[in-house]
Amino acid sequence: MKRTTLLALIILGIGFASCNKEPQPLTRQQIKQKIDSITSIRIKESDAQAQRDLQHRIEIEVKVKADSILHATLQHAKDSANKPKTVILPVKPHILGNI
Repeated sequence: MKRTTLLALIILGIGFASCNKEPQPLTRQQIKQKIDSITSIRIKESDAQAQRDLQHRIEIEVKVKADSILHATLQHAKDSANKPKTVILPVKPHILGNI
């Protein structure tokens, strides 16, 4: 029992002693390392989100563009089929004379 009490008092003493210490200011190198680690994580997250957004937009926009191109192609083919054919015949210059 004396050992556990003594051990508890030592742990409490160390705990109180560590609470009274002021935190040491960070050096420029430590600050730079923290900034670099935080920004690299944020950049990776941002890139991953950008890729997800791109894939989502591609799924939506490519379908719309493909449908638009298909519709325009079909409309052009339909208009071409209904349009009367114009035949241009060559005209010989001597028929026209001097104009």
